[in-house]
Amino acid sequence: MFRQRKKATRIAVSVAALVLVGGAVAVRSIGPAAAAETTLRAAAAKAGLFFGVAASPNRLYSMVSQEFGQLTPENDMKPDRIATSSGGLQNTSGADQLVNFAQTNNMLVRGHTLVWHSQAGALQGASQSTLNTFIGNAINRWGSKIAYWDVVNEALEDNNTGRRRNQWPHTMNRDANGDGDYFDSGDTDVIRDSFIRAKQVVQAGGYNTKLCINDYDVEGLTVAGGTPNRKANALYDIVRNYRQYIDCVGFQSHFNDNPNSIISSDLQANIQRFADLGVEVHITELDIDDDLSNNDIGSGQAENYRKVVRACLNVAKCTGITVWGISDSESWRSSERGLLFTGSNGSYQKKAAYTAVLDELNKGRNVTTSSVPTSGPVTSRPVITSAPVTTSAPVTTSAPVTTSAPVTSAPVTSSNPTGGCSATVAVNAWTGGYVVSVRVTAGNATINGWNVRLTLPSGSTVTNTWSATASGTTGTVQFNNVSYNAQVNAGQTTEFGFQGTGTATGLNPVCTAS
Repeated sequence: MFRQRKKATRIAVSVAALVLVGGAVAVRSIGPAAAAETTLRAAAAKAGLFFGVAASPNRLYSMVSQEFGQLTPENDMKPDRIATSSGGLQNTSGADQLVNFAQTNNMLVRGHTLVWHSQAGALQGASQSTLNTFIGNAINRWGSKIAYWDVVNEALEDNNTGRRRNQWPHTMNRDANGDGDYFDSGDTDVIRDSFIRAKQVVQAGGYNTKLCINDYDVEGLTVAGGTPNRKANALYDIVRNYRQYIDCVGFQSHFNDNPNSIISSDLQANIQRFADLGVEVHITELDIDDDLSNNDIGSGQAENYRKVVRACLNVAKCTGITVWGISDSESWRSSERGLLFTGSNGSYQKKAAYTAVLDELNKGRNVTTSSVPTSGPVTSRPVITSAPVTTSAPVTTSAPVTTSAPVTSAPVTSSNPTGGCSATVAVNAWTGGYVVSVRVTAGNATINGWNVRLTLPSGSTVTNTWSATASGTTGTVQFNNVSYNAQVNAGQTTEFGFQGTGTATGLNPVCTAS
């Protein structure tokens, strides 16, 4: 993969079968007696997700469709390949070949990518109007043949700053009207406006394509040393605020020895909090440096792959994993030997990492229904206008999963309205830790600030907070609004969340407006 940046640096107890129903792949239980599958594609399908690969037209070998159920063009849909300066399309033969191969072999396709600061090609310096033209032309060319589109790619800075990049293909001032709020209708925001355009095109065409935002170093709630992952928190805020336009989130997962690119123990918790917003979560560009565990190509790398796959399997709305290439020698990170096969040119040998992934997929997860789009018209979609998001999307709970440390969902606890606002909490917990989502609701009048106070059980400690500022980490803890979510209109809501160690039982939040 060509990148213009530094290196970001057993048999299943219960399995499922895929059944084509009305343009979607439904997953249904077939009982505990089925044998383990022998390909990644089949094992993933039984577990209720897709397992995919990034490839180019010259690598469409038969094993690609045998092992993988999803295909991402590695470079052939990027703007520098297919966009003209006016937003038209050119040189689409490579992309067409990949899409046709996928269609012939009943594989899903991920379009990659529409808006990206790198490899912008002729769109460098383009206006939002030109970007919108390109978005429309690209989505309409392939329609429902594309299951997922990466509408916006790598929007956030490196080095865990939590800030958006300033090197977009064009200059965009998010706070165009100068009122300090970049979420209102008077402002211009390349992320929001690109998603609005993409959603309008999908609806107008009646496509079942889902629209995604994709980034790297956003995988865990924390980075090396336990520092909060500000980049992941910024991505969470974007998805939360633009939820009506965003259907899915991609964690690129290029894992290596960069302090911000490690496989953290809270990867699953981070996947879960995005899933709780109601979006699908995908591992989109997975490769793992073989020396992360100082154990080249052997058990260390295999166990790291196993951890990532299991984290996805343990969250019901984590619906896909894609590795960024077939073999080590053909990878954009060839010296790091981060993929599942060795060899080249169609002659590939499976590594220990392949066996670990296949084994983990075959263990499956306790999912009774899922939906993976294939093709066909959309039967019902909400009407999308150009208006910005003013409130966050409702928190949804995930389906149960089976793990050695079961995830549980605590009942929602509601505070009595005091001081003009009320708060509710939803808890996703596992052995030794939890994530709490808190929804603040204004009363009969607009509030211009709020704080939520709650008391944690003995031994419980807050380790990370997003969309709020925490005072204290144990005992009675208070969470105050941040600048962008201070004002909440009458009857409307905003959300924040926090992660902790220990337990989170018996929470009784008290909200006060300021």
